[in-house]
Amino acid sequence: MNQNNKHFFMIITCFVLVFFITSCSMDKEQAQREIIRPETQFSGVLDIQYQGFESGKSGGQFILAVQNDPDTFNDARAVDSTSTDITNLLYASLVERSQQDLKWKPMISESWSFSDDQRTITHTIKKGLKWSDGMDLDARDFVFAYNHIILREDIKSNLRDRMFVNDLPVTVKLIDNFTFSITTDMVYAGLLSISEVHPYPRHIWGPVIGWSEADGYEFEYSLVDGKVKEENPYNIKYSKVNTIWGTDADVSTIVGNGPFTVSKYEKGSKIILQKNPFYFEKDDSGNRLPYLNKLVLKIIGEKDTQREKFLSGELDFYSLRGKDYAVLVDRKEQSDFDIYNVGPVASTQFIVMNQNPDALNLRPEVLSWNSNKRFRTAIAHLVDRETIINNIAYGFGYPQYSFIPRFSPYYWENIDEHAYKFNLKKADEILDSIGWIDNDGDGFREDGNGIKLSLRMVTNADNDVRKSISELVSQNAASIGVEINLGYDDFRTLGQKLLSGNDWDMALIGLSGSVDPISGANVYKSQGNLHLIEPNQLEPRRDWEKEVDEAWGIANNTIDESTRIKGWQKIQEIWAEELPWIFTYNQALLHAYNSNLGNIQPRPVDGLDEFGIIQYIYWK
Repeated sequence: MNQNNKHFFMIITCFVLVFFITSCSMDKEQAQREIIRPETQFSGVLDIQYQGFESGKSGGQFILAVQNDPDTFNDARAVDSTSTDITNLLYASLVERSQQDLKWKPMISESWSFSDDQRTITHTIKKGLKWSDGMDLDARDFVFAYNHIILREDIKSNLRDRMFVNDLPVTVKLIDNFTFSITTDMVYAGLLSISEVHPYPRHIWGPVIGWSEADGYEFEYSLVDGKVKEENPYNIKYSKVNTIWGTDADVSTIVGNGPFTVSKYEKGSKIILQKNPFYFEKDDSGNRLPYLNKLVLKIIGEKDTQREKFLSGELDFYSLRGKDYAVLVDRKEQSDFDIYNVGPVASTQFIVMNQNPDALNLRPEVLSWNSNKRFRTAIAHLVDRETIINNIAYGFGYPQYSFIPRFSPYYWENIDEHAYKFNLKKADEILDSIGWIDNDGDGFREDGNGIKLSLRMVTNADNDVRKSISELVSQNAASIGVEINLGYDDFRTLGQKLLSGNDWDMALIGLSGSVDPISGANVYKSQGNLHLIEPNQLEPRRDWEKEVDEAWGIANNTIDESTRIKGWQKIQEIWAEELPWIFTYNQALLHAYNSNLGNIQPRPVDGLDEFGIIQYIYWK
């Protein structure tokens, strides 16, 4: 096959940036030049000192931008990042990871203990807690949240998959008004992860769904052909939860237990949160948190506009793209802000190829191509991480090969050597070896049935970096004879497509990461609703998926850390070989804050990022 007759495309994920990509040629150095870069102290950028939060002064407001309107203010239904960022400020959970050392720390839970068989955790919650409307909050609100909200299939909470261990739901028992227990079917490493949930106000949500104290708190179910069938002897209308606190709601009716409440929402303009006077947390000096009186989230879709508003002083925070560094570093003293190196982001950036036989509008030939591991391997060889980092991320990035962040104790160090690397010649040879060649001289390959290799790739329209990376890979792919037609959807439409499996062949997307990947039960296991190649499988369709499901048990049905590490290594080995996702790079996360703000200690992890420190931020 001659060089002019080769064309292929692929998809890659990133976070931020517009850049025009020049074409890549077949005579480009084929050996992958990617290296693992140590965390770097960039010139003019401060390292973060992770230490205890200092006592601050109360008052003032903090203004930052979000790119999209929220989909909902209902925490049980929140999936998009704007919605979850807001609801995480409206609610406080039982436990969370410490900003300083990433270890678990108590929040609403005053203390916890494990049973001798390690299958039960018992929480004693703090007394005197209140909802933001002044009503008492106690253990019943948590048990109600588990058994009557999160576990209910009609609600489809994004946390539901996390609540199943050995394919059985956790058993949550109310002991008294300040004590409850969570029991798993077998020893499970994620009992504290399962405990990281928000309560829901039973005094408000109960009447909406037709539940009362007389109906009790138990989650009742039976096993039918080995499958969980939930019982509802009281005919509670659980699906009505889905109608609570949408973005059209009167925000004054939204009740939480976190540091803030919703004060105002203007679609397309801003969301204003105000200090919750009933929030329980205090600093070491006994001052009630949060320090801020108000939080203003301005809805600004364009990153360039966000940057200019930050430079003009209209915003107090800005998360940099690589190209922003050169602009901001010379302005920081003049505009009175500091730039911090937060580290490589924990989120995943990847290519995913639809392998769902039940997907609508997925042509049979595309399903066959995507299900061919050699085809996926050829695509993996098209990902030029070095060019992505240097030309698109302006050098502020790290090559990525795993769904587990590098700072996690479960990261498999050898994956860097085992992963498929950029090699156009190898990609070309693989497709030739399959017998998919250009028979008619039109510049595109045909498969064994004479069908032109032409696929559709989707990514979100508001992410310029993803578009730029798509262009880079498209031009690499053009050299090996496959046509990829690009499509751009708004973020919500794209999310609906991915969750349903419909109307896409390939996608450029990303998901958040965590310290402990056990939180990804709905992603990595075959039955998960975010197992994107084919979600919600009743049984693993592919042998390697069965192996992953088994390795998941090894990694998580134990409290022995060495066993957990081995299980997670096995899963990473399988993913590196089978390529359900093809990873790209981790952005180096740089944050800019007004210099007059204190307690700036964000982490590159959702929940511990700029939103995770807001209750501790203060004006000096």
